[in-house]
Amino acid sequence: MLWQLYTLKISMFKRIIFLCLLAGVGSNLLAQNTPSMSIPNGGFEEWRTYPFSIYETPQNWTDNDLLYQRFDPGYKGITVIKTTRSHSGKYALQLGVAFDHGDTVNGGIYSTGSMDSLMRLLYHTAAAGFPCSRKFENFTGYYIFNCLPGDTAVFGAILTSWNWVKQRRDTIVNSVLRVGDMQTDYVPFIVPLKYRIKNEIPDTAFISIGIQSQSVKQAKVGTSLILDDLEFSGRVMEK
Repeated sequence: MLWQLYTLKISMFKRIIFLCLLAGVGSNLLAQNTPSMSIPNGGFEEWRTYPFSIYETPQNWTDNDLLYQRFDPGYKGITVIKTTRSHSGKYALQLGVAFDHGDTVNGGIYSTGSMDSLMRLLYHTAAAGFPCSRKFENFTGYYIFNCLPGDTAVFGAILTSWNWVKQRRDTIVNSVLRVGDMQTDYVPFIVPLKYRIKNEIPDTAFISIGIQSQSVKQAKVGTSLILDDLEFSGRVMEK
């Protein structure tokens, strides 16, 4: 049973870490200079101790520590911490890499407020994320990346919409940005949102951000990624 748990655990991590790695084909869209949309707790000002765990995590988010502990109750590593090194406001979020209970765990966060919601997404039984009913041009934010050689930061956004005719959820956007350069102070990141289906409006957005290795190996303990001020920007319209 232990090897089965281990196999399932690794399989689930591979599934979630690659959720945003298949970028969609862009459609003919034109940006508009309209107000941006804040992502729920995208400034990481609000934190809580997740129920029945040792972990403090930002409101409206879950992370790889909670996910890993779901499959391995003995795991006590910490890859997500609250930091006062913020771009604005009082707090920001810092991801790291932990080695604990025999495994290396890369820091990663997901824009859903409960593990049950994240698990339903992994098992393809329900959508997860937050309401988003407009088309935006970019997913943006600010980050600091202190990386060891071969490690990268990955920023991903998925926008979906329920298709009432086909009775299924359509993936409208699946866009990802990978960066590997050291950044010792805050710099912006911009993920262009590439629309696969140009005649549909999204209803749900899901964000995932994490540390990965460029190779099949795990990232290295000592790499860290600080995040702040996440938002969608630049409304779009059809040409």
